[in-house]
Amino acid sequence: MMHTKPPTLIPQPHEFSWTAGSFGLNADTSLVLAAVASDATLFAARELQQMILEVCGFDARIAKGLHVEQRNTISLLVRGQADDHAVLPEDGDEGSPGEQGYHLVITAHGIVVTGADEAGLFYGVQTLKQLLRTQGRRLAACECTDAPVLLHRGIMLDVSRGKVPTRATLAQLAEVLAHYKLNQLQLYTEHTFRFPSHPLIGAEAGSLSADDMLALDQVCRARHIELVPNLQSTGHMRHILSLPAYEHLAETPWKWSLTPAREESYRLLDDLYGDLLPAFSVGILNVDSDETWDHGRGQAKELAGEGGYGRVYLNHILKLRELAARHGRQIMIWADVLHHYPELIRELPADVILLDWEYEGLESYPTLQTLARAGRPFYVCPGTSTWNTLFPRIDNSLANIRNYVRDGIAAGAIGMLNTDWGDMGHYQPLGHSWYSYLFGAEMAWTGATTATETFDEAFGRLFLGDASGIAVAAIRRLGQAVEQPGLGARNRSETIYALWEDPLAGRMVQAAPPEALAQMVAAGQAAIPAFALLPDALLRHELSFTAYQMIHVGQKVQLGQRVRTTLRDLATQPVAAADSLARLDELVAEMQRLRADVTPMVVEFERLWLARAQRSEIHLNLQRYAALLLRFDAALHWLREQRTAYANGGKLDAELATYEVGDHLVLWDEGHRDLKRLVELVGRDAVPPEILEWLVE
Repeated sequence: MMHTKPPTLIPQPHEFSWTAGSFGLNADTSLVLAAVASDATLFAARELQQMILEVCGFDARIAKGLHVEQRNTISLLVRGQADDHAVLPEDGDEGSPGEQGYHLVITAHGIVVTGADEAGLFYGVQTLKQLLRTQGRRLAACECTDAPVLLHRGIMLDVSRGKVPTRATLAQLAEVLAHYKLNQLQLYTEHTFRFPSHPLIGAEAGSLSADDMLALDQVCRARHIELVPNLQSTGHMRHILSLPAYEHLAETPWKWSLTPAREESYRLLDDLYGDLLPAFSVGILNVDSDETWDHGRGQAKELAGEGGYGRVYLNHILKLRELAARHGRQIMIWADVLHHYPELIRELPADVILLDWEYEGLESYPTLQTLARAGRPFYVCPGTSTWNTLFPRIDNSLANIRNYVRDGIAAGAIGMLNTDWGDMGHYQPLGHSWYSYLFGAEMAWTGATTATETFDEAFGRLFLGDASGIAVAAIRRLGQAVEQPGLGARNRSETIYALWEDPLAGRMVQAAPPEALAQMVAAGQAAIPAFALLPDALLRHELSFTAYQMIHVGQKVQLGQRVRTTLRDLATQPVAAADSLARLDELVAEMQRLRADVTPMVVEFERLWLARAQRSEIHLNLQRYAALLLRFDAALHWLREQRTAYANGGKLDAELATYEVGDHLVLWDEGHRDLKRLVELVGRDAVPPEILEWLVE
């Protein structure tokens, strides 16, 4: 019986049809390559050979010398390696895939995969591997012609906010991304590389070495992934500029941007490029240069007086381009600063690639029209929505990726770079990112045409190993729980704030809607059994740990609200009745239970961190846990004092006037204090408008 449902594939192919019959692999099935097949073709064949072994239990032989008429074979070739128009039409013929495309045919007699180029063959093999995983050794007959809409499809992983992955994690990441047809990887770097010319930089951060990058570059090249070097070269340079040897190169005492007023700044960058770039084979360098909030406001103030902040920035970018060119690299930069000075975009050389970023799920993205009119090459850069939240803001990420890719293609974007930031200590595990990584792969390949329901089904079966759909439903529900009214906000969810905040006087205790907290707890409770049967043990533990934290945080804020409500209620009763004291005792007991949950939570957090990353700067998060325990202790002490005073005829402090929180700032409270310092240094008129907007929030 012929199949009727769409294939379970990520990404979905552009043209796919089921045909009559099926092909059954057996121990005599062989993989046949053209006599002139390259090492890249052989690598793709080895990948397929390994999948056949895993699924079917036998080792398919590989041979060279392609004869399409052979039976019981899987033929792998690249256009031009064999003169057979029936396998792949010539360029220009109807049905011929374009660059990175492939043609896959399964009949009762065998399988033929033909790539328009080496990358196309590799992607055709990935499609065949996915069919094997879902169908087993007997594959339904089909025909598929496929190619990507966007030729550049990447992931950018932050490795500079506290967490540096191990070499094994980075290799696994590259393997997974390639399987789902992503072809670019960047590691956002501020200080976490070992620079021989400047050994103090990143010395205590678990930094990556040139050897690490050479090894990763080799893994990536074999899988048609461009490992693009990424080094922040303007703003976000506090780690370096806080070192005594470099603080004189800070534009302002805020120590954020590298000053363009000193030639020594460019000598430093030249050294850093010279140390970093030889480990990469790709001829592009991302110099970042986003959010340069104090650039031109300090040492370079006179330069700004001559041409404005925008001109100072443009001249700096031109110097970065010259530096990179000395090392044989073309540059890409984030586009946010130039959007403040759109008239300057046309002054950029045509070889500078602009990275347009926005991380909210908007209906449209008008900045793209500015770049399209300027005629400069650009990527769209959505985000995974995994940072600044206890669990990923899935729905926001879906809308952000889909709509941004859609609008980007319409405006002429040449690529997509899906960003995975690690703000505030990179608290979140890598397991939170896979869903949005693969959804980005889907959208960039297909042109944002695949229905979310189709993707969810494929993600559950192919990636999670759960054909029931229960685990995906749990992921979606957790994602919706953190975005509920009162919890969701721009670029964040208050749920992660609620984890660290004071249990009695925290902002969420006073502001979170009770119904939203109830949904958080319910989503976490439902997710635990849904994740319990996932076959990947590490992913199962990462997701389950977060589900437990959702329950803990929801109950913690609920308790804080209940304490405040109970105190107000009992404050109206002049005599401490037995049932009133019992209510206070229950609150103390619940506070003790939640406090006791924190210690094993820290142990599990550390275990999961080290499963994928170096220790790096894990202390940033461990310090927050330690501060949280102190706040629990303070809350318990105060609550017990209230109970004792009430039992002895004293009054309850229903408004918490005697409860001292001290200087317990968490997450964006810390950031707001830092931004206020910038305003004090340079004045309100000199800071970009987005800073003032954030301070109002």
